[in-house]
Amino acid sequence: MSILDDIRRFLEERELSVEASNEEVYGTHTSIPVSITIGIGGDDIVEIRLEAGDDLRDALIELIESGEDVRGIVDDVLSELRDTAIELQKMLEDKGYRVEISLREGENDVKDILDEVIEEYRDMIEEVEEEEY
Repeated sequence: MSILDDIRRFLEERELSVEASNEEVYGTHTSIPVSITIGIGGDDIVEIRLEAGDDLRDALIELIESGEDVRGIVDDVLSELRDTAIELQKMLEDKGYRVEISLREGENDVKDILDEVIEEYRDMIEEVEEEEY
């Protein structure tokens, strides 16, 4: 079994939506379009990073409009993906791969998009919060 197959199975076991192209595997969370991306390079080097999906902004707007705790959802998703990345790093290192993990930039991108959406929809969020009390 190839390393790509191992990674795909690992991500599927964590209930991520998995796609592969060339030497990359994408595991996208089912709640919002944020992915853990695994790139296979030469010399047994694997890079793991987080990426915001192109439609993350729209997904966050939908959550806000439906009254969901969008900040809580984003925090939970980022935490789950971070844990998955760390588990994957350990698995790959145990198989002899050198793993470069860079999650911070992707997390920051997701949080920046979240902050922008929250700012744009602040009035709607405040209305929903007032209705809950």
